[in-house]
Amino acid sequence: MAAADVSRVEIGFDGGLIVVTKIAAKEWAGLEETLKSGKGVATFSGDESSTYHVDVSKISYVKHEAHVGRVGF
Repeated sequence: MAAADVSRVEIGFDGGLIVVTKIAAKEWAGLEETLKSGKGVATFSGDESSTYHVDVSKISYVKHEAHVGRVGF
């Protein structure tokens, strides 16, 4: 993933579980569309070749950071 196309997403679920991952802009668009519908299962690929299948009815909050900073030079 190119650095400009990557965003950080934090998803909080009912019961307290939190998932944090970096996703491509295309993946975020699909996730956001499913979140807006308020029902169904969102499927997206995260960092480290992870695939997530998330029941959006179980989500308490989503934090999306479009700018992912890097440490270093």
